[in-house]
Amino acid sequence: ASFIIYTNSGALVGRSIPTNRMLEINKQLEADEMVRAIHDVKATDMGNEMVRYKAEVDFDGRTLTRHYLDTIDLEVLLKEMQELKAMEEVEAFMLKHGENIVDMLGAEVDRIEKELKKRHPQVRHVDLEVL
Repeated sequence: ASFIIYTNSGALVGRSIPTNRMLEINKQLEADEMVRAIHDVKATDMGNEMVRYKAEVDFDGRTLTRHYLDTIDLEVLLKEMQELKAMEEVEAFMLKHGENIVDMLGAEVDRIEKELKKRHPQVRHVDLEVL
């Protein structure tokens, strides 16, 4: 039993992929305009040419917000802002746009995960954690 466990422990636990492959994946992730930095990266060989990639991602809030602003009419936004009279209206305005930006962040995570899988077909599971 010990022999079987010892000889198969790599498959049971998973082992890191070669450093050069992990650096290649990291490089693609770091090159994305939305990504400011990545931390705590783990890329595990799950066997059968399957890799699990996990990283903590620090997103660039200004770039994300700029991307959001590019999707809306700024003239309409300005008009909405100028019409705010009460604190409740300000709060509702901020909640609406804050929620939209968070939704956009989720869409960006999905986009990046999809691009990583497309460029690196061996990567079957991507787990990007937003910092």
